[in-house]
Amino acid sequence: MFSIVAGISAALCYGISEYAGGRASTRISVVQVLVIGEVVGALILWGIAYSLGEPLLATTNIAVAIAAGLCGAIGVAALYLGIAAGHTAITAPVSAVLATMLPVLYGIGSAGIPSLTVMAGIGLGIAAITLNSFAGPRTGNRGVWEGLIAGVAFGVYFILLTHISTGDAVYAPLALSRSTAMLVTIPWLIARPGGRPSWAGVGLAVVACVFDIGAAVMFFLAARYGRLDVASVLASLYPAVTVLLAATLLRERIRVVQRWGLALTLAATLLIAL
Repeated sequence: MFSIVAGISAALCYGISEYAGGRASTRISVVQVLVIGEVVGALILWGIAYSLGEPLLATTNIAVAIAAGLCGAIGVAALYLGIAAGHTAITAPVSAVLATMLPVLYGIGSAGIPSLTVMAGIGLGIAAITLNSFAGPRTGNRGVWEGLIAGVAFGVYFILLTHISTGDAVYAPLALSRSTAMLVTIPWLIARPGGRPSWAGVGLAVVACVFDIGAAVMFFLAARYGRLDVASVLASLYPAVTVLLAATLLRERIRVVQRWGLALTLAATLLIAL
């Protein structure tokens, strides 16, 4: 049950983080949001790891953590490039489905097929993730490649996190992964720095960072103490949280397709939790 609660908590934190990050991106450039989140997040995670006395990672774990960080950064970059180009309606759902399907297939292959109820919940969850990710008008098939790259990168990131054998350590591997992501985003920032950041944008980026840290920790624990396929589906239900926040705080209209997505989100969560 702990892994279920952790997975749901990850979805809540990811949803809040995405909402805050999206608001920050209306005030400062996307790459500025990413770099602020990575720098602040790395400092927080390294500080917690040090205060808890977590051991240094073994050489093999360092390699896996670095690979995970690079995959996460590539996924974020591809996703934001697709969104910035106006292809959200294609890039977001494609990336969401792939980012969920890869860990699900890997989890089933490594841990076996779960119960029929959980399988039904996983199926509904994937449908919910797809519907909740639709936003804005479609622009043909443009944005597909960005979605494919982002989805594969995120899916591999989730899988790699489960291969970091660290005993009880949680924050050190996540800190290393977040630090490594700067190898992708800082050169991007240097190449396209954007305008002068506003305090409001920086503040929202920090809020997004804090909740993203919470989400990463919760997913890490959910995958460690439960099944990867279940953890990935539950954590990936976060677009439902973002949709509800936008509707509540910004008075954005919930589209019909997203209403179906919200209903399927609830049904999937209940089936998986049974």
